[in-house]
Amino acid sequence: MLNNIIGKPHRFLNHVKFWAEKIADPQIFLILFLSLPVIGPLLQPGYFWGGHDARHSVYFLYEFDRAIQDGVWYPRWSPDFAFGYGYPFFNIYGPLSSYLGEAFHLSGFDIVTSVKLVFGLSALLSGMTMYLFARRLMGTDAGLIAALTYVYIPYHLFDLYVRAALAESVGFIFLPLALWGFYEAMTAPRLVALLGGALAYALLMFTSNLLALLFTPILGLYVLYDLGLTIYENPNAKTLKNKLLSPAFVLILGLGLSAIFWLPALLEYRFVRVDQWVGGRFAFGKDFVELFQLFSPRWGFGTSIPGPDDQLGFQLGLTATVLFIFSFIAVPKLSHLPLRHTMYFFQVVTLVVIFLMVPLSYPVWKALPLSNFAQFPWRLLVVVAPFISLLAGTIVAVENKSVPTSYQVVVLASLIILSSYPYIQAEVREPKPTEGPISQAALFRFQQSSDEMTGQTAWTQEIPNWSTLAEQVIRGGKITTKVNYTALPTDNSVGVYSMEMDSVHELLWVGANKDGQTVTFFIPYYPGWQAYIYEDMGPHNGNLDKAVGAVTRVGPLVEQPTIHTTPREGWLVVSIPKGSHFLEIRFQDTIVRTVGHWISILSILGFIILLILKKTVRQAVCLLI
Repeated sequence: MLNNIIGKPHRFLNHVKFWAEKIADPQIFLILFLSLPVIGPLLQPGYFWGGHDARHSVYFLYEFDRAIQDGVWYPRWSPDFAFGYGYPFFNIYGPLSSYLGEAFHLSGFDIVTSVKLVFGLSALLSGMTMYLFARRLMGTDAGLIAALTYVYIPYHLFDLYVRAALAESVGFIFLPLALWGFYEAMTAPRLVALLGGALAYALLMFTSNLLALLFTPILGLYVLYDLGLTIYENPNAKTLKNKLLSPAFVLILGLGLSAIFWLPALLEYRFVRVDQWVGGRFAFGKDFVELFQLFSPRWGFGTSIPGPDDQLGFQLGLTATVLFIFSFIAVPKLSHLPLRHTMYFFQVVTLVVIFLMVPLSYPVWKALPLSNFAQFPWRLLVVVAPFISLLAGTIVAVENKSVPTSYQVVVLASLIILSSYPYIQAEVREPKPTEGPISQAALFRFQQSSDEMTGQTAWTQEIPNWSTLAEQVIRGGKITTKVNYTALPTDNSVGVYSMEMDSVHELLWVGANKDGQTVTFFIPYYPGWQAYIYEDMGPHNGNLDKAVGAVTRVGPLVEQPTIHTTPREGWLVVSIPKGSHFLEIRFQDTIVRTVGHWISILSILGFIILLILKKTVRQAVCLLI
C-alpha cells in the first residue's frame, strides 16, 4: 500500500486534480453567493429569542459545553435539565449540531454566536449538497435550480427563523447526500460512492434520529421500487444480487458508523418518560395542515395551533409548487431511463407525503406504529423539500430549442429567490429575564416559565416544577453538591462532605456511627449511574478542604453498593457502611452504550481500510460476484 502511494505519485496527483476540478466548479460559488440573503438575519446583532426552539438550541449547547469542559468527549447526561436534577438528554438526541456548535465555541465564539454560525453553515452547505447530487443526476444548470429551490423553499426558512430547529436545519445538509448514496447503490455501485452514502446516512442519523426515522422508509421504498423495475426489465440473478447487496452495504455500514448514538437511543429510550412529548399539546392528531395552507402565502411567528387558523406558514412555496407541476411535463422527456424512473418515484413520494399532512390521512396515521413520534404532520415538509427541489431541476434538464437554457436558468433562479425573499426575516430581540443572558440561572428561569427542558426518567413519578438547587442558583449561589441534606438523619449519626463534583460525578467523604445509613442525591436514576465506596486512608486531622492543607486520602475500593431510588422522585439512594469512607457516584456507559461505542469504532476502522484499499477490495468483489 505504501509502495503504491510513494512509487506511483501520478495516481495520487490525478486524484487531487480530479477532486480539485469538482470543487472548483464555478456554479458552487454562484450558489453560495445567491444563498447569502438566506443568512442575512443571522448577520444582525442579537438573536431570535422568540423562535420556537431558539432558546433550546442555545441551552442545549450550554449543557453540551459543560460536559465537554468536564472531559466527557461524548456527553450523554445533561446536569441542569429539570431544575438541576439532570436528564440523559444527549443519550436520546442527535448530538452532531451540538458538536458543530461546540467547535465554534471552543474557537472563541460565545454560545449564541456559535449557534448562529451553525444555523448559517447549515443553510449554505445544504445548497451545496443538493447541487452536487442534482448535478450528478441532471447537470450543472439543473443542479443550480434544485439547489436554490432547496435553500429558499419556505419550510427551510421556517426551520431557520420561526422554528429555530437547529438539528433539523443541519439535517437539510445530509438528506440529499443520503439520497445520493442510495441512488448510486442502485444505479452505479462503486466502493467510494457506497462509502460516501454510508457516511451520509450515519451523519443524518447522528444529526436527527427523528428525521432519519422519517426518511429511512422512503429510502427503503426506493430500493424496492428500483428492484421491481430490474425484475421487470432484466431479471438477471447477478444484477438482482448487486441491487440487493449495494444498498444493504450502505445501510449496514451507516448504522454501524452511528451505532454509538442510535443503539443506546433505541434500547434505553424506554427508561425515560415520554408523556411530556406525546401528550397534551404535543399529542398527535390535531395539527394537520389544511389543503389551502399548503398554498397560502401567510407567514408569521408564534406557535402552531390546532385547526386552520395558524399564523404560521406551512406552504410548499409558490415557485416550488409551479415547478413541481411542470415536472410532470419535463420528466417524461428525460432521455436517461434510470433517471426518468427515479424522478417518477420522487413525484409519487412528494404526492404521498403531501397527502399525509392533510386531515384526510388521519386513518392512515392511526395505522402507523410510530405516528406519536411525528407529533405534527406539518413536519413532513422537511421530507418533501429534497424531492420537490430535485423535480424543480428537471425543468432545465430537458433541452428546449425555443428557449436557451441559460435564459431559463436566469428567470427561474430569479423567481425562486424573489418569491421567498419576503420570508427571510427573524424576530431579533434581547432575551427576556426568563430566557437569558446565558447562564445557569437563566436556564432555570426558562425551564420554570416555559415548562420546557424538564424531562424525567422512568423512575420519576412526580414531575417537579422547581427545586432547591434552582432556588440556590437564582439567589446567587452555586450548586456545589447534589446531596439531599434534608434526607440525612437528624441525630447527626451521618456526616457528609462533598470533595469534588462535575456534570457526571461527585465524590464525598461520609462518616456513619451505625449501620443502615443512606445518602440521597438530587439526581433521578437512569441506567449508567454507579456508586462506589472507598476506604478512608487518613491522616485524620479533621481537614477535608484541599485549599487548607493535607486532606484525608482516598483508599482502595471497598464495595459497589446497589443504588435504590426514592418512590416519587426517583432520586438516587446509596447505602453507606459504618465508619469513615469515601462515596463516589458516577454516570458511566452501560453495556449497550459500550457495544454501540465499539461497533462505531470498528465501523470507522473498516471504513478507512476500505477507502485506502479500494482498488484491492474492488478486485476481490469482482471475483466474488
